[in-house]
Amino acid sequence: MWKNQLTILLILCYNLIICQSVVGFKIPDSLKNRSGKELNDAYDKVFRIDNVKSELYANTILRKGKMSKNSNLIYDGYYKIAHVKGLASENGHPFADSLLQMTRNFISNEYPAKAHIIKGTLLYYDFKYSDALDYFISAQKLAKDKNKDQYFYVKKLIGILKTATAENEEALPLFIEYYQYEKNKIENNNGDIKNYIGSIFSLSNSYSKNEKYNKSKFYSSVGLKECQKYNDYTYYTYFILSDGVSNFYLKNYEAAIKNFLSVEKEFLKNKDYENLAVSYYFLGKTYDQTQREQEAINYFLKTDSLSFALNKFLPVTRDGYERLIDYYKKEDNKVEQLKYINHLFYADSVMAKNNKYIAKDIYRKYDTPLLLQDKELLINKLANKNNSLQWFLIFSSLLVLVLTVIYFRARKRLRRYQKQAIILLDNVEIENRNKLSIVESENRLNNNQKKKSTLSDENYHEIKTKIINFESTKGFIQNNLTLGELAKDLDTNRDYLSKFINEEKGKNFSQYLNELRINYILLELKNNKKLRKYTISAIASEAGFSNSESFSNAFKRITGTLPSFYIKLLEKGSDTTTHD
Repeated sequence: MWKNQLTILLILCYNLIICQSVVGFKIPDSLKNRSGKELNDAYDKVFRIDNVKSELYANTILRKGKMSKNSNLIYDGYYKIAHVKGLASENGHPFADSLLQMTRNFISNEYPAKAHIIKGTLLYYDFKYSDALDYFISAQKLAKDKNKDQYFYVKKLIGILKTATAENEEALPLFIEYYQYEKNKIENNNGDIKNYIGSIFSLSNSYSKNEKYNKSKFYSSVGLKECQKYNDYTYYTYFILSDGVSNFYLKNYEAAIKNFLSVEKEFLKNKDYENLAVSYYFLGKTYDQTQREQEAINYFLKTDSLSFALNKFLPVTRDGYERLIDYYKKEDNKVEQLKYINHLFYADSVMAKNNKYIAKDIYRKYDTPLLLQDKELLINKLANKNNSLQWFLIFSSLLVLVLTVIYFRARKRLRRYQKQAIILLDNVEIENRNKLSIVESENRLNNNQKKKSTLSDENYHEIKTKIINFESTKGFIQNNLTLGELAKDLDTNRDYLSKFINEEKGKNFSQYLNELRINYILLELKNNKKLRKYTISAIASEAGFSNSESFSNAFKRITGTLPSFYIKLLEKGSDTTTHD
């Protein structure tokens, strides 16, 4: 077990030592006379196949660009270095951020959309899916009327995000559309081979995620043949891994083992440790299914060692920890059993922190209360061990206690949001029948008499008439609306308007505006099924908010729940009505 961990740590350290660095980089003599096109072609040939060579070519492109002051080479150099580092689980963000800054005001067929694409891709590698989506949407808007290839490529990237959050049914049509687009280009002799083969891999992987393993195998086979036909092996190893996953679920166990063993060398060479961890996990599962327990345990241990070295955990590998806990329990090895209970808790906490799998139903054999019970039993049995072990147990118990508090607080908060969403929906239904919003109901009451005001009667009634018109025409959904702009639109004094809102509405301008917007979007979501399918960012924009964060905060403050809970409840009610 320790041997496995030591081997993997040595591999990681070695790769860190030999990694190319932009700082102080010198172009090798063999590349000094290569043109930009030759270097780009060389990079494309080894991309995803040999990360060390890919980074060497990328650094050379950047260096040549700076020496010749060629902006296109500089941009491509930053883009390629960022991408290679992201694939190697290194920090590519400084290069992506530099590219964003440099191309901010540069308009071409590729930029600045391409800079947004690489930034979103790196955020995806970091499991920051919401942030990644924002950059992909920006890239799609920038590319829409300028670069059709980029526009469809971003569709594929959004499909990958949906796959990562288990929205597999929604992702599949995006991959099919992208595949058809790239295939048509190849058939018309104007396509990009790498993009075309990549579209086949995305489709094969999506069919696998949708549990259509025969279809996945079919497209893996197509992809392998196309790699050989066009002499482009960028995705070759990934097709073999995908084929292995399909073989496992189709119970072709020996074929699956052959697949997984054959990709190990390439993943190590490319420092693709995440996919290496996945292949080790499936080797463990396959050996388990063929009654080769010791080999299975060995590969589950390798998966754990890699995951901890990277501090990255995937839900697909989670039950490997459950298998290790069961194994050491059967072997009556309490120390190792306790160790992997702790590892499982830690893996869960990292995944929860990354917000990757919130509201997704992931099967868990060991739920938190059961693990806590087992944990306490083990601690009691090991209480008389040496002092170092006792300190270890105390620390681990505190960790479990903290995680338990976080777990139950989160669950309590979720229940509160769900309960508040139900109450909110009932109120909205009542308001909807009356065709009044909450704010409009308050205004109707206020119309009966004038409150005490420092404004003259003339100013008061003039502003009141204009405010009523402003609310009825939904002027509040205008983005970036300020008190000064509204005063200008209403042709009134800014201070008079502020006083009117403070005195008549009992709140400041920001509170007043946010309540109008939230009440408006509550009814819109209730009555407009299509709007519910939008992203939170898009819904925020519809309501007049400049970003999703300010919208969610205002929604939570005013309603006591979150937009996602309210929308989910609306969808559930809609489904029930449909089935009825």
